[in-house]
Amino acid sequence: MRIAYLVVEVTATDEGTRGVLAQARAMAEHHEVQVVNLLRSGEAALPLPVRHLVDLRDPRRPGVDPAVADAAQAARWHQRPSALVRAGWDRKFTALTDAALEHALGDLDVDAVVSTSPGLLAAAVELTPAHVVVAHHDHRPSVARTPEALLQHGPAADVVVAPTEVHATWLREQLGEVAPEVVVLPDPLDPGFRPRSRLDRPVITAVARLVPDKQLPKLVAAFAEVADQLPGWRLRIVGEGPQRVDVVRQIRRHGLWDRVEVVTSVPDLPAVWATSAVCAIASRSEGFALAALEAMAAGVPVVAFDAAAGARELVEHEVNGLLVAPESVAGLAAALLRLAEDETLRRRLGHAAAVTARGYEAGALAERWTRVLGDARAARAGRGRWAARAAAKPPRAPRPQSPEGLHDVVDRLTPAQARRDALAWTVRAARETGVPWFVVPPHGDDGPTVVLPAVARDRLLAALAEPGAPAHLSLREPEQHGWPERRGTPAVMAERLRGGRTPLLCVEPWPVGVLGDGASVAVELWELSAAGELVAPRRNRFAESVPLDRLTPALLAEVEVDDLTVPTLPLLATPALDTCRFPVDVVYTWVDGADPAWNADREQRLAGVTGDAAQTAQTRESSGQARYLDRDELRYSLRSIHLFAPWVRRIHLVTAGQVPAWLDVDHPRINLVHHRDLLPAEALPTFNSHAIETGLHRIEGLSEHFVYFNDDFLLGRPVPPERFFSPSGRNAVFPSPSVIGLSDLPAAPPYLRAAWNNRALLAERFGATITHHLAHAPYAHRVSVVEAVHGAFPAQLAATARSPFRAGSDVSTLSSLAQHLGLLTGDSFLSEADLAYVNLSNADVDRQLEEVLERGQDFICLGDHHDHALRATVLDRLLAEFYPAYYPVPAPWERT
Repeated sequence: MRIAYLVVEVTATDEGTRGVLAQARAMAEHHEVQVVNLLRSGEAALPLPVRHLVDLRDPRRPGVDPAVADAAQAARWHQRPSALVRAGWDRKFTALTDAALEHALGDLDVDAVVSTSPGLLAAAVELTPAHVVVAHHDHRPSVARTPEALLQHGPAADVVVAPTEVHATWLREQLGEVAPEVVVLPDPLDPGFRPRSRLDRPVITAVARLVPDKQLPKLVAAFAEVADQLPGWRLRIVGEGPQRVDVVRQIRRHGLWDRVEVVTSVPDLPAVWATSAVCAIASRSEGFALAALEAMAAGVPVVAFDAAAGARELVEHEVNGLLVAPESVAGLAAALLRLAEDETLRRRLGHAAAVTARGYEAGALAERWTRVLGDARAARAGRGRWAARAAAKPPRAPRPQSPEGLHDVVDRLTPAQARRDALAWTVRAARETGVPWFVVPPHGDDGPTVVLPAVARDRLLAALAEPGAPAHLSLREPEQHGWPERRGTPAVMAERLRGGRTPLLCVEPWPVGVLGDGASVAVELWELSAAGELVAPRRNRFAESVPLDRLTPALLAEVEVDDLTVPTLPLLATPALDTCRFPVDVVYTWVDGADPAWNADREQRLAGVTGDAAQTAQTRESSGQARYLDRDELRYSLRSIHLFAPWVRRIHLVTAGQVPAWLDVDHPRINLVHHRDLLPAEALPTFNSHAIETGLHRIEGLSEHFVYFNDDFLLGRPVPPERFFSPSGRNAVFPSPSVIGLSDLPAAPPYLRAAWNNRALLAERFGATITHHLAHAPYAHRVSVVEAVHGAFPAQLAATARSPFRAGSDVSTLSSLAQHLGLLTGDSFLSEADLAYVNLSNADVDRQLEEVLERGQDFICLGDHHDHALRATVLDRLLAEFYPAYYPVPAPWERT
């Protein structure tokens, strides 16, 4: 078979280059192999002849083979962007490389091309003859670098060779039905003799490109933490790249000039490993950790940051090396110290490392490569690239995401109940580990966090996987560095995650239905530093580290979290300054517009309105029956309180003596209030929400802090009280982008006239002008502020209270005036409402409701009107489908 390997830039210390050349060298023993290198920027001793397309050793006069331009023209072309490869994919590609690749690949006489970068994949599928098989060797994790290039051009490849199963799974899921054949093959060891290290030279070695992803400044910082405890040891960094200055500066910062050396290149890399005692890898992510494999072949144990793809594929923790949590400088330092000080451990891990490396010999992997390329050629069957893709079998179906029958379970659970289940299962597992642990209580949008030492990770996973976990719980490893999250049942995921060192896991319901938010319990695994402190893997609200000796029963406090007694640090046993610690009630106003007796009262009252008020009262905006239409919003709005705001103390329902048939008014959290309890007798009966608003603060037993809901306001997901109030008790105000506009416009609706009246009153009293309406979202209030409004404008509020229908003289007390007065007096503060407004009069109500089902908003308003684009039966059907889909769990105050 004739095979061409396409490489962007050959460098002796680049892992990708070494892996490709090792494979090419092994394949050359049985096939006709050529290496085509796009850019030549220096000299490198290579095991194979290499054809260089663009020579950049003198960047002012680049050379091109085959010649496509004179030197001056080539220099100009090299300054222009590539039309073949986007700059965001790889900035090394230019108009000059486009021309060089076109000449080199257009008539390439080979059976197969192996591209080794996303940019070269784009070139291969665009420029090589149609009969040539294209295999893309994605030896670096494209998901963390340039996923767009691979996802765009991957379907045109005959086969993609991924370095790890994690990478292969990601690619199959991303491309779905257009995915090519995806196989997993790791990079090989370069054939040839490799001396073994005696592990007696006090040298820690890192071989890597000096680029940000390799995180070598963090390695220097980790070595600095333990350098004083290891007086005879040195850190050796072998590599070149644009971050060299940053690495040198980090060395200078820590005063390690005589302890850390940076070597640009070495003639004999195996000899470097033979003179090393520890291999250190600080990479954020890897396609395949070839440096680790080369070190292990010399019998050198590896210390590395764990990652979803990278050292984890080679290093088995405590068997042939040590893994630490990603980004944990303290953990890396402690692991380096441990291996340097413990010669017995170093030799045990080094011996196992050498055994592991034997499975990656280039010859064995070359046989697998031969089968892969041969199968790809056979699948072509003489067809062109796209004809072969059309004939390819569809990829295998994705695995199911959640257990069968899960919806039957979650439809009976609130997020609070599901979170309690998750916390109970996690706490039980933490107790079984036998190590000190504690819980960070929930706060705001953050759920509880269970903290354990990282050394207990596998024990915790084993305990989480034990039989008996609630069926609705899943175990999730969050997304990291571009790699997607992984989720499964606790038993399945515990097996997949065992051996890794990722520091954050989540125990939570499967992401379906009402349990999509607010029910997660985080598990953090803190690395133990060389100083004996547990170090947090991410920022938190209380401490970056905790001394291990603080986690004793005598020094821990106990708190109630989700009805469970759990240990915590004394610092966390009391509420934080940004926690609301006062009771909050909810107030609803509602009427049943279909009640014949109520409607008769409305007609009689309307007939009694005379004078100028009659003209406004007779409009449908003021008194039309559609204003009072009940679409069953109240039932589901109350469900939203049960599901998403369990912290609400009591719910006060203000009506004209009407009671929904489904409501249990004897429930201890429900208080039914009649209009006559709030308004003067001469104001009744009233059919004006502005009038009713003037009396809501008089509800007996109402808490100082309350949230006023229209019956068409609903919560969309769990919200804490801090969404409505500051810890000091100020209430939030959610402005609308809609402006109030100019005053005294003809035929203005009553709500707009009320806004004008509010504006005039506040301008006269405070000399300030309000410009915007408030959002159609729940209104946060304080009784004392509402009383201040009555004290400031008694005549206007009294007149509004006695207006039976909306009138041009009304003020809107609780939907605008009180909030704006609070802003002017410092009793309120501006905030933002994450709101979905569904206009029920529009023709696209079905689309709007479908979008709302994504659960991406805190609040929902079902805005109704007098005129509708849809027939009433269609609108009723859409709402009847939407309500139980979004709010499937009945509230305890609903009658059966």
